[in-house]
Amino acid sequence: MRPRLPRTTSFDLTLILVVLALTLLGIAMVFSASGIRALDTLDDPRYYLSWQAVWAALGLVGMALAMRFDYHRYRALAVPLLVAVVVLLVIVLVPGIGVRAGGAARWLRFGPVGLQPAELAKLALIVYLAAWLGARREAIARPNVIVPFFIVTASLAALVVAEPDLGTAIVIGAIAMTMYFVAGARLKVFASLAALAAVVALAVAVEQPYRLQRITTFLDPWRDPRGDGFQTIQSLYGLALGGLFGEGLGAGREKFGFLPAPYTDSIFSVLGDELGLAGTLAVIVLFFVIAYRGIAIALRARDAMGALLAAGITTWLVFQAWVNMAVVASLVPMTGITLPFISYGGSSLCVGLIAVGILLNVGREAGPAPASVSRAPRRRRDGRSHQPAARDRRSAARGRSRGAAPLHRRSSRARE
Repeated sequence: MRPRLPRTTSFDLTLILVVLALTLLGIAMVFSASGIRALDTLDDPRYYLSWQAVWAALGLVGMALAMRFDYHRYRALAVPLLVAVVVLLVIVLVPGIGVRAGGAARWLRFGPVGLQPAELAKLALIVYLAAWLGARREAIARPNVIVPFFIVTASLAALVVAEPDLGTAIVIGAIAMTMYFVAGARLKVFASLAALAAVVALAVAVEQPYRLQRITTFLDPWRDPRGDGFQTIQSLYGLALGGLFGEGLGAGREKFGFLPAPYTDSIFSVLGDELGLAGTLAVIVLFFVIAYRGIAIALRARDAMGALLAAGITTWLVFQAWVNMAVVASLVPMTGITLPFISYGGSSLCVGLIAVGILLNVGREAGPAPASVSRAPRRRRDGRSHQPAARDRRSAARGRSRGAAPLHRRSSRARE
């Protein structure tokens, strides 16, 4: 008798613990980085701490619900979710409705609660592409797939750039290109789309004077240390002053008026100042663990949609973390983007935790594919079809001649 395969596996405890550790560290760092400013401007040093704790609690509830929500059901929600996000991205650009801060209109405010549609756009795009590309893997290199894929991705990115928020638009592009590659894109088509995306991103970066200034500042921040290069230099000072083990939680100095966004975009510099090289390396290792567990889940996913969801969510969290840390370390030009689970921000934290819940659900359903399940022919990256080996077909024929049940029937019993 063939052993029965379990329908589901347990949740990825390692991934859960890593995300919880980053979230708790984020709450502590937000309090440390924002306490003085909140006391000066709001007369409440715990203001940002309280809101970050509330958003973390809501996000963890959302993660727990997403963990148990069958990811296959997102097929029916993919298009409505994408349409809703597009509407929100348009509304946030309407004068008088979108809340402007720092020269950008990125938020919608509902009383004391703010919503950043660009954060929802990342998750909506992942869900949509996972459902859409997962159902079109055999036609992935055809124009009727390539053109709609490019239009959807470019439209979302363009709306985000219009806020303006080039950093988030780059993350959206990276997510989409990774998912397209995982779906089975031909290398020539993928390389062409990647080159086109790079050219467009470069054109957008130099089109506005302030973005061009960021590039020149990145090349030589010491040319204007008290002006355009101030934030870059202070971010590097924060990493350097911490030494090996840091000045101690709450004892950092760069947050006292030197960093313009110490509890959001520049929080990694504050972390390096207070926890030192040991703290920054610990955070990097935790994101490496997320990358490893996410890739493992994608490889073990039982279907294309699950693999694409896992790949998209992992790319989003890890790539965005890398961009934030690279900006602080002056490895890439300055751009405003948060560090997942650590920077202050309700939309970023809640949506990120819900995305982890979806990833955990994919991992729960994942597992080694039953050996008896026959797989449909799939296309290689060179465009040719890959057919099952001849001896496999002869073995299947011998099994049927001996009275064995059909493969699809046997696999159905195995999953019960």
